[in-house]
Amino acid sequence: MDAKSSVGRRVGRRGVLFGLAGGAVALVPHAAAAQPAARGGPFGRGAEPVLEAVAAPDGLSLSSGTVPAGTVTLRATTPDPSLQHPLGLLRLKPGVGIEQFLAHYQQAATAQDPAQRRAGLQLIDTEAWYYGGPAVTAAGGALEATWILAPGTYHLLDYTTVDPAHPERVRTLTVTGTRPQGRPRSTPHVIAPYDDGDQGRYLTDGTLPAKGAFQVVNQTGQLNEVMFLRTAPDATEADVTACMEALRKGEKPPVYPFTGVPTGLTPLQPGASAVFAHDLQPGRYLLTSFISNRQTLVKRAFEGMWHLVTLR
Repeated sequence: MDAKSSVGRRVGRRGVLFGLAGGAVALVPHAAAAQPAARGGPFGRGAEPVLEAVAAPDGLSLSSGTVPAGTVTLRATTPDPSLQHPLGLLRLKPGVGIEQFLAHYQQAATAQDPAQRRAGLQLIDTEAWYYGGPAVTAAGGALEATWILAPGTYHLLDYTTVDPAHPERVRTLTVTGTRPQGRPRSTPHVIAPYDDGDQGRYLTDGTLPAKGAFQVVNQTGQLNEVMFLRTAPDATEADVTACMEALRKGEKPPVYPFTGVPTGLTPLQPGASAVFAHDLQPGRYLLTSFISNRQTLVKRAFEGMWHLVTLR
């Protein structure tokens, strides 16, 4: 298989909902994994309930299946040295079962016919509310996502699965009570994906904390995510542009200006917000989204939805 077809196959094979499993691998096929940063205590959060999630190669575990309504933090890790595990919390709409949703997700993720793929995306976009979640790697260490959750039944998914026959990658979370208690987690840093005509962009500071929390608000008209992908020390905006344009065309990029694998917050519903916390090595990172654009079926990163930031 030649380089062009190899890159195209890696980019398109999986993850059309969130674009992580296929797109991330295609971006860094020869890069060494990033080294983990020094680990400290909590990322400045309060006394809210903390759920521990471990995304292992053989399944997803959750420390508890029940939490009281209100402020809830999910702390996620993975021991898997080879794959990124994008976790997402969602709530199915009335009348939609998890098996039905997973079947439509499989259609959206694997259909070769663009019409079938688009139909699958339209189904999963209307069958659930999306709250985002940590996209974890072994090198990136623990990540946290915090929400204010209303009473009801939620599902935590490891989106590396596209097969409804693998329930070990899905966990049910029951949120009890009559109304949410607590208060939003405070953070001085905001990251807001937004639409600028047909172009997706990010509203945020150029310098952000390498260890800290961010309020993420999705101001776009479709599901979107916030991924941090470390760049090579000498990478330029022109290098990133050339790489993304080549990947969009299914070609081998002239240069891979990235190291490691993306970590971040998986897609949020339009208008929704969550607090995301990480502890990464300082340096230059690409802030981007690998979710497929619902109109063009192209990953948002490949269409230019990215922003270079410095983590300190």
